[in-house]
Amino acid sequence: MKAPIAHSLLLLAVASWTTSGSEEAEDVLASSCDADDSVLLQSSAEKKAMGTMAVNFTQPVKAPEYIARDTDSNSSSRDAAEKVMGVKGNNYGDFTAFLSGVASSVATLSVISVIFSVLRQRYPIVYSGNVVKGLLPFRPADTYLSWTTVGFEVSTDEALDIVGLDSALMLEFINLAMKLMLIIGIPGLLGLSPLHCFFGGAEGVDILSWFGMNNVRRGHRWLYYVHGLMVVFVCVTVRNCVYNAQTQFLQRRFQWLKRMASPRCRTVMVEGIPEEFRSDEKLREFFSKAISADAVKDVFILKHTETLEGLVAAKASDEESKRQAELQFQKDGVRPTLRPGYATLEHVDSIDYFTKEVEKAEPLIAEERKRVLQEAKKTAGGMNCQNAFVTFNDRKHAEMAKELTFAPDMDEWVVSVPPELSTVNWANLRQSDEAQTANSFLGLLAVFGLYVSFMPVCIGTTNLATAINLGPLWASLAPTLGLTLFLSFLPTVLLLIVDTFFPLKSSQLAQEKLLVWYFWFQVIFVIFVTAIGNDFVQFCREVAENPVGLLSIMADQLPKATHFYMNYIALQWSAHFTQLLRYVNLSKFLTFKNLYPEEEAKMKSEPEAQDYYGFGSRSARWSINVLIGIIFGTLCPAIPLLVFVNFLICKMIYGYLILAAETRKPDLGGPFWVSNLRHILIGSVIYCMLMTGVLVDRAPNCIPAAMALVSLGFSAYSVWQFDHRFRWEALPFYEIMYKGHELKDADDTGEKYEQPELKA
Repeated sequence: MKAPIAHSLLLLAVASWTTSGSEEAEDVLASSCDADDSVLLQSSAEKKAMGTMAVNFTQPVKAPEYIARDTDSNSSSRDAAEKVMGVKGNNYGDFTAFLSGVASSVATLSVISVIFSVLRQRYPIVYSGNVVKGLLPFRPADTYLSWTTVGFEVSTDEALDIVGLDSALMLEFINLAMKLMLIIGIPGLLGLSPLHCFFGGAEGVDILSWFGMNNVRRGHRWLYYVHGLMVVFVCVTVRNCVYNAQTQFLQRRFQWLKRMASPRCRTVMVEGIPEEFRSDEKLREFFSKAISADAVKDVFILKHTETLEGLVAAKASDEESKRQAELQFQKDGVRPTLRPGYATLEHVDSIDYFTKEVEKAEPLIAEERKRVLQEAKKTAGGMNCQNAFVTFNDRKHAEMAKELTFAPDMDEWVVSVPPELSTVNWANLRQSDEAQTANSFLGLLAVFGLYVSFMPVCIGTTNLATAINLGPLWASLAPTLGLTLFLSFLPTVLLLIVDTFFPLKSSQLAQEKLLVWYFWFQVIFVIFVTAIGNDFVQFCREVAENPVGLLSIMADQLPKATHFYMNYIALQWSAHFTQLLRYVNLSKFLTFKNLYPEEEAKMKSEPEAQDYYGFGSRSARWSINVLIGIIFGTLCPAIPLLVFVNFLICKMIYGYLILAAETRKPDLGGPFWVSNLRHILIGSVIYCMLMTGVLVDRAPNCIPAAMALVSLGFSAYSVWQFDHRFRWEALPFYEIMYKGHELKDADDTGEKYEQPELKA
């Protein structure tokens, strides 16, 4: 079963133990979705709001100005989108709905904690694999709650040694998020909230908005100046925190590069080799002249091995089938049989059949391998591809090669750090420039099609579901069914597009691509959803025709949805806890355990689904949470503190999962961290855009808006400076010159950058 959907159903089952009565059941049903599907809260929130209004507001009440005012010509379109997404405007009764959502989340995560504590002791190999292996610097006690402190007791540097730099930086990002939310949230809660509550002066505001900016009347004489200063404070704080964190990262990155194992640390990947140099001999000669006569140790230029690769894959499949047949024989004591083909009725011995198939494949593979190598030596080009790996005798020469410019064409002689050998995507590296360009273009079209189809698919599915009458439970699910299904499969579809179309040199780079696309998808359809409406193309056309008008749209629409984002963050608390259960990994382990030894069953049950639980998807969701805290923190000062609680829970949950349970992933050395920090800076830009529009619309004069506008320029410059100031990809040459002694500890794995099918 698809992991996010299974996760939703599991939460629903658990929640049914913690609630009773129809009203409470609706609350839990709302919390049964994962972080991205938390919009189901709105169906119950609406009903609670209406009920509260009926009880507490029997007399007509003047709607507050932030609800009543809607001058957008496309308001009906946006209202339709809001209805499907569940992003309803702030209204009476939201306080009760918020408390109900928090209560259901707390109840659900409490039950999940008990279940996990039992499973951890029952299946330690699944839930405490790294503890069993002795990788942690200490062994947590075998008590029910001892796991909660693991993430707080292990430092980032200790985590780096246990799980690698990328995973350690995921935990460090949680620390950064908590720090940032506290610095922003405390002044907002202690400073802005009392001012909003006691001096705002707006009429007809619901309880949950008393402490927010919606409680400030339009044209207030002095309070909007405070907001202008707050915008400046937030932008400076975000910039300083991000830059300080990146500076600390550089030291860890350089240490990681220095400790990189050989031959990777002495190898460079060369892309875009001109055809006249496409042979091992010509390439060795080129770098010997460019660097030093005795600098080059090994050269391997990729070869067209499509036929050979197919033969090797078929042999490997037969060997695995033979192995499974042998294991089945050991288990049952009876030799398994099979039918060799559909046209054959006779059954043959499985072990003997696959043994013969392997023996038949070996001479064919040897012959094809010999042919490829001979053809590659005859001439430059031909069998040889445009990409290669060059290994040097000295680390210094490898670093020099990365810094040199070999041609005026940026697409020729591109020298970079090679990916980890186990993650190299040899098939993509064999592609020509033309094929790579065409595939990338098709990939961009597919991603754009996903953006364009999001609203129509959600609305169409929702309308179809709503038209079907299957009772009260279905009625509560139907309004956001399209959104739930779309978002559940979104990371999987994005990763499928990336793997299919984009010619990535490493399988792990797919996660980096997923991070970028998934992040922007959530920016548009989670943060900007009320501004976009149900026609993404029309919204893009409006912004293109009048870019400044975007500020007005944001100022008019986004402040109305602050209560939704409070619920959005609060409902993620239980969603994080469900990941503790690792139910997919557990089910795989129990299945494989019936056929394989326990250790091998454990290997086959790992890792967790990388489309939803990998670096890319997790990073995108965590970045969006930080952005919500920044963007809506001044409008609603409670949101940054809710985000802080969210990341405090993340510290506990993922501090245990990443360190104690999950297997170590291939390490890219920090690109996810860099993307996350850049996304935070982009969030600061969006925040300034929103506050500029709000202050232009509400402030008594242009001074508060001018503060926000200056902050917008400052934030935009911070993004540009971040991209150009920090050079983190390669090891600076001075580190080689003056700290070369630190490079001697790198281990030599004895491996070689060469296509697997060409290895005898």
